[in-house]
Amino acid sequence: MLRHARPDEIPLLADIWLRASLRAHDFIPAEFWESRRDAMAREHLPAADEVLVLEVEGRLIGFAALNGEQLEALFIDPEVQSYGHGSQLMAEAMARHARLSLCVFSRNVRAVSFYRRLGFRAVEERTEPLTGEPETLMAWER
Repeated sequence: MLRHARPDEIPLLADIWLRASLRAHDFIPAEFWESRRDAMAREHLPAADEVLVLEVEGRLIGFAALNGEQLEALFIDPEVQSYGHGSQLMAEAMARHARLSLCVFSRNVRAVSFYRRLGFRAVEERTEPLTGEPETLMAWER
């Protein structure tokens, strides 16, 4: 079931974010992600305009956080990745918006390929300021 997140679910979503970030971004030290978990739970997720969650059999397994037309985060619990859950969340986000943009670490080839399959195109290559890693700004329009 897709629905909006409740405030009491934010800590669980931050945990999914941390575990998925550690798995997807092994080129960035784990300490970086671990040091950002509390900010994700206290600042970033609560500040999002919209946080959609995917619940399967009573368990939250992923979320998409959006600020207007900017996808700030899309994360699926690593235990259930590769079953189409990210595509399901993105289909909902894309149905709600005529255009979306996002930034993804360029070295996260799996994510870049995922967004390209959904119709996103690379707009700009730049450096993410907190990590110094290259990131790709991607955009999609209906």
